[in-house]
Amino acid sequence: MALLCGTVLAIVGFFKVWLYDKVGTQVAFVVAVTMLATVCCAKLVGCLLPMGAKKLGFDPAVMASPFITTIVDAISLLLYFQIASHILADML
Repeated sequence: MALLCGTVLAIVGFFKVWLYDKVGTQVAFVVAVTMLATVCCAKLVGCLLPMGAKKLGFDPAVMASPFITTIVDAISLLLYFQIASHILADML
C-alpha cells in the first residue's frame, strides 16, 4: 500500500510541479522521487516503532503521534537533500 500510495502521490506531484510551477523536469523528478521515498519511509516507521515499543514493554500509543512525526520529518528532510544532491548535481 505504501508503494501504491507513494507512486500515485509522486506522479501527481511530478505533474503539478512540472506543469503548474513551471520548473525543469529534473526538479519535478526530485520532488516525485522524494515523495515516493517519504511515503514508504513514513509507513515503515509508523509500523515498526509501535511494534518495537510493545516488544520493549512500553505503551505503543505513546510512540504513536509525536515521536513518529518527528522521526519521519527528520528522515524526510535527509532523504530530500540526498536525492536532490544526487539528481541535481549535474545542473551545477
